[in-house]
Amino acid sequence: MPKLEPEKLLQKGRFKIAYDKLDEPELRRKVVSEYAKLLEENDSSDKMLWEHLWTSILPAVAFNRILTENGWGKDKVFGMIHDSAAEVAKASGKSFQAMGKLPFFFSLLRIACPAMVKKKYGPSGWDFTWKRNDKDAIEWDCGKCFYDVILRKYGMPELVQIFCETDDFVYGSIPGVRWGRTKTIGRGDSVCDFCFYREDKSS
Repeated sequence: MPKLEPEKLLQKGRFKIAYDKLDEPELRRKVVSEYAKLLEENDSSDKMLWEHLWTSILPAVAFNRILTENGWGKDKVFGMIHDSAAEVAKASGKSFQAMGKLPFFFSLLRIACPAMVKKKYGPSGWDFTWKRNDKDAIEWDCGKCFYDVILRKYGMPELVQIFCETDDFVYGSIPGVRWGRTKTIGRGDSVCDFCFYREDKSS
């Protein structure tokens, strides 16, 4: 676990924007307290899974639980969590849009994509089946998702789709590359079908 206080961790994670926009001091205190409890009750021994927990999953659980308990409507809470995650994802998407302008970007993506997936989304949390990696397409399916498992454990499966959508913001506008995913576990499908298709035939 990063050696920072829970409040500092919230400000470093994916929902820092939501935290900054929460202008009621008592609600902030309750969210931080709930987040601290969630950190304590979850296993931090797997560093890869732990990063997903402290940056993304547990903040979402804390916000959802505390705000709904304090009179916020479900739609309002969902919107706050969604909008914060989306803003962070869109910022990351700009980096991919810039890299997409590089010559031979798709060739680089063919190498980087499997390596990144292995490093950040390992078999302790995800079950991937690789289907294709050639000059025209990269395709793989996900049959198990750590986000889905944990958010279901906390009775909040509706939040999974927020994290699915962040992928769309990150990868959906890369020059010369079409992000072709049509299914996600978070939206009720049995698998997530990850796909990148090369549209720029010069790369």
